[in-house]
Amino acid sequence: MTRHIHIVKVHHLSLSFPTKKNPNPKPVLDDVDFGIRDGEILGLIGNSGSGKTMTSLAIAGLLPENAEITGGSIKFAGNDLLALDPKERRAMLGRDIGMIFQEPSTALDPLMTVGKQLEEILTAHKDPSMTSEMRQKTITDMLELVGFTNAVEILGRYPHQLSGGQRQRVLIAGAALLKPRLLICDEPTSSLDTVTTVSILELLKDLCHKLHMTILFISHDLSAVRGFCDRVMVMKDGKIVDKDVASEILTNPKNSYTAELLTNARLDTRILGLEPATVDYSTSPVLTAKGITAGYGRSLFERVKKKAEKKDTNILHDVSLDVYPNEILGLIGGSGSGKTTLIRTLLGLLPHEGSVKIKSSSIGAIFQDPVSCLNPSHNIKWHMSEALRASGKAAKGTDTMARITAVLEECGLSAEFLSRRPDELSGGQRQRIAIAMCLIQKPALIIADEPFSSLDASSSAELLKLMTDINREHHTAFLLITHNIHIVRQICPRLIVMHDGRICEEGTTTDVLNNPKSESTAALLEAERQIHGI
Repeated sequence: MTRHIHIVKVHHLSLSFPTKKNPNPKPVLDDVDFGIRDGEILGLIGNSGSGKTMTSLAIAGLLPENAEITGGSIKFAGNDLLALDPKERRAMLGRDIGMIFQEPSTALDPLMTVGKQLEEILTAHKDPSMTSEMRQKTITDMLELVGFTNAVEILGRYPHQLSGGQRQRVLIAGAALLKPRLLICDEPTSSLDTVTTVSILELLKDLCHKLHMTILFISHDLSAVRGFCDRVMVMKDGKIVDKDVASEILTNPKNSYTAELLTNARLDTRILGLEPATVDYSTSPVLTAKGITAGYGRSLFERVKKKAEKKDTNILHDVSLDVYPNEILGLIGGSGSGKTTLIRTLLGLLPHEGSVKIKSSSIGAIFQDPVSCLNPSHNIKWHMSEALRASGKAAKGTDTMARITAVLEECGLSAEFLSRRPDELSGGQRQRIAIAMCLIQKPALIIADEPFSSLDASSSAELLKLMTDINREHHTAFLLITHNIHIVRQICPRLIVMHDGRICEEGTTTDVLNNPKSESTAALLEAERQIHGI
């Protein structure tokens, strides 16, 4: 490949979001200037709010309607993208420029099978004379190329019937179907465990070579960039502040901000100020689950194709666990191990065999993507009021507002956030709102499903301290599901490891991680060392 040729050239691009009250706001992108060479993998890193995603959306032509480009140009394969009409830009997206988003559960239609969604991509962009059989073979071949050994079966599945890693592979398959020249990957591995992350990165690199694609890889995880990208750019406050070959910038940073990012991202650095509560294991558990067996019903496609099979497929098999008062119990496992199904079962969202007993009727939940849990049409005051009302503990008038304000302040947010809507907040701020909505209900237990995965290192550290403060000051227990083994080491006295719908190992965190007895635990630790280099 001729990597000296720039397939993308962003020239002095500036972008802002003007309003009637503020027609000249601070730029979100400020004089951004860079090129992407044909065939290379270019990394774009920076903390939350640095402008990474806006840069990618500008290239893809997917900017919000209220965004205004105030200067500069974007050229793709010699074409001025900003000069194209909307129809031409839409035609180019998918055919020439593919995009993989951070959270596949929001990028996939929950009401359509995988096969139907992939077929729509081909129908919209490819030759309409292509027969159904030809489309089916093209889709099946691509699913096999991205690592599915059961491609035909996957065609009939719905997104909720797939693991996080499987959904991400489906998104990659959809983006690669049209063999675009440029593939934009916006945080594609942030929600995945280390084993799956390694396999996804290997898959993307393999596709880059086999399909002759160029990749723009956006991430706040420097470990994912290391060893994957040819070159790396660093963004801060809407500006490119550093760029160099990956091996140089990640080992010998010349820029002070880049050096700070590297320091914050080190997984062997202990986060100061984390003081979880002391746990008394002689007390009665706040939650007890015994013999949990659960799964999802088969889709209509599966019922028609597999009439002989009368039973639905179980994902959990005889799972039992206890969570004690004041405890932060860690739960880890690879993609498809059953963690999310277990959470849904414990929250009463799935039918199951076995028993779930909760000491207190109040149980809270914090999910991986706070955007999907917040109503974009309402402000934060409405969300907090609804959470308080749902708990049945609402007071009246000024007492309610005083309580809401106090909880917000405890979560690091001032009262002025009450008038804001979710889309006006950063990822870390939205996650703080989700925690505040839990805390105002005074739960005995909070189930936290990957609450840090979409956040940069500094935001994660702040929220981690908030969680341990809540645990210590309110005696709130947590069931923490995470793929970040470094976090587990610091705040979880006990750890459970899941594999293939079963608990394969449990014990003190020190024993489990220092002396793993199961192959699954050993594989997770090896992947952690491989990707993070520690």
